[in-house]
Amino acid sequence: MSSLIDGVRRAARNYPGGVDAVALRLGKSPSTLEKELRGAPGYKLGYEDAHDIMLLCRDVGSEHGLDALNAQADSLGAVVTLLPESVDPGSCTGAFVAKLMREFSDVIASLGESLSDGVITPNEMRKIEGQWAEMIAAGQTVLRNLKARMRAAMARWSNGGGAE
Repeated sequence: MSSLIDGVRRAARNYPGGVDAVALRLGKSPSTLEKELRGAPGYKLGYEDAHDIMLLCRDVGSEHGLDALNAQADSLGAVVTLLPESVDPGSCTGAFVAKLMREFSDVIASLGESLSDGVITPNEMRKIEGQWAEMIAAGQTVLRNLKARMRAAMARWSNGGGAE
């Protein structure tokens, strides 16, 4: 099972109402979608359905909405950079940075545990990949917050307000 499918599965299962709600939105039966997400014999999740699941999750602000996209970008040696969106520039950057550091520490802890016996199992690798995706998502939140702050500062400068 690829980390791409793992990311879509995590997104669907963490969507409000879970896989049943996602299936309803996609016009599929819940059992079919569950089989596609598990990779059951004879079932494959299509790219368009995976894309739609990511969009649904993004629309509700799910923290796992970008896991699959980040996994795909990583496999291609790329990084996902989100376009600016409306973020309150007054929101607490420190809280976002703290979440990023917690996610980073989870990655480091899992790496230490996994490497302690000199062997990384498939389950350990999936856990590390999932935590890595959560860390990337937290980093993207920090960047969105910083960009919102920068835009707010630039708007003040361009309106003659200067720096505060």
